[in-house]
Amino acid sequence: MKKGKWSFIGILLILGAVGVFRYGVQELEKWKESHSGIPDAVSSVSSNNWQYLKVVANSSRIDDKEAFARKVIQMCRENSFHSIRFSTDINGYPSGVDITVYLNRKDLEKGEAVCEIEFRTEGYREDCDIKNDVEQFHLYLDGTEIDFIIEDSEACDSAEH
Repeated sequence: MKKGKWSFIGILLILGAVGVFRYGVQELEKWKESHSGIPDAVSSVSSNNWQYLKVVANSSRIDDKEAFARKVIQMCRENSFHSIRFSTDINGYPSGVDITVYLNRKDLEKGEAVCEIEFRTEGYREDCDIKNDVEQFHLYLDGTEIDFIIEDSEACDSAEH
């Protein structure tokens, strides 16, 4: 009887260890994603050919918000977010983008944004799009215009945030 009892306890310990290991691996993957430093769009609403996005930075902080804003706009222009892709087959690319940025998904759930990014033309022109008419657009970070130079946006891909 003692042997059966110890076998049962051993099996329970093994199953418990496997369960803890599987849970730990899942949590580690979530942690890696939320600290990858690669921005991702987690919500998208389109209205009047404008795109309204919620983006998580997947980082504990953003050291250079201007470089980060350029990187996010470049990702919009390249349609290269991991979770969301713009539907461009009917209306083409958006004629403007309004982005609310959060450090991570927990901050998004709490509603704690770190900055606002807007990429638009003067006078909100509907005949321009973010992909093909980039020279017509202005980049705003928290309501203040910042430089957006096409070459700089590609260089910021290597910038740390």
